[in-house]
Formats: sequence, C-alpha cells, structure tokens
Amino acid sequence: MIDKRRTKESDHEIDDALQEITDTTILLNFQKAIVSLYPHLIPIHAFAYYAWDDIIMPLFYEMVYKTFAFKYGIDVKYNETHTYIYTLSCYKGINHIECVPKHTSFKVLINDEWIDMEKSSLEEKVLVFKSFGDGIYFVTGGLDVEDAYDVSFDLIEVDIVSAKTGYRSKTSVFINKEELEFMFVAETYDENIHIE
Repeated sequence: MIDKRRTKESDHEIDDALQEITDTTILLNFQKAIVSLYPHLIPIHAFAYYAWDDIIMPLFYEMVYKTFAFKYGIDVKYNETHTYIYTLSCYKGINHIECVPKHTSFKVLINDEWIDMEKSSLEEKVLVFKSFGDGIYFVTGGLDVEDAYDVSFDLIEVDIVSAKTGYRSKTSVFINKEELEFMFVAETYDENIHIE
C-alpha cells in the first residue's frame, strides 16, 4: 500500500489471513471472477451498458477495496474511492490503485496501435488502474450479443497521471495484466476536488 493519508490511523478491523496476499493478487482475483461471471451475463442481456455497470462497480468495491480495508485496517468508503471504469480528471485526494510496470520496457495499446513504452518515460507520472478489458470491445457502451462472446479481460485500462498533481495526461491506455504489479493508494478524501 502507498499511504498518502494526512492522518494515519487504523479504524477498521484487520484480517490476519490477508497479510500474506499482495495487492496484485487481490486485483487479479477480481479479474478471474469477472472472466468466470461474464459468460453468464450474456443470456440475460446484462453484459453491457447500465446493467454491466450496475453489477461490476459494486462488485469491484466489495471484492477489491473492502479487501484492502480488511488487509490494511483502514476504512475505505465507497464514495471516497475511485469507481471501477470511471475516468477522473484528478486522482489526488481519492483512494485508487496504482499500476507499476514490472519491466523497463513494455507494450501499450493506444488508439488501436501497440507501441513500446519505456518505464523511464513515466518520470513524474504514474499509471492509475481503471478497469479490465481487451481494448477492442467496450462493455460499458454499445455491444452486440455476438460480440459479447469475444470479450476478454486480459488487458488493464489505465490513465497516465501526474505524480505531483494527480491530473491525468492520457486516458484509456491498455497494458497486458502480466506486465504490471498493483498497489492500493490510500488517500485522505478531498471533497473540494471530487464533488459528487
């Protein structure tokens, strides 16, 4: 965990069994869950649009952020946490997940094109987790039933964000999940930045 809270206090129960599990494992467990769940949503037409959002957003909070709460002993409130899939203009002053490249060089998908990116090019920037996807089909938008059977969740959608200000410089960049480690970032909620 990266702890950027102004006041460092433990105000939540801790589950000792979670101490051996990494933040990466917690996030990839969620990815495995949606890979298993998604085919069951197609026959009932809950695989895209609002139905998908209504299922996936609270499920992510419960399976990922609530697990972080029990792992780190801090209260992680739903309205003080970056919501799965959402693009924020600023990621400062809200709990979120940072993605850390495992290697000095890795491939990213930007505007339907795979390009090489150097970790050093991210100086003063961080990658913030948004969602799992495949860079082809966008389940939060329009999607035909036939296409739904081809959706995969092997890529991570990230925003590239200023490490100093929290403002994003690039959105909807996709990286293979195997290229990244994940870290929960706990921040003191700033309601002046994140007006509901």
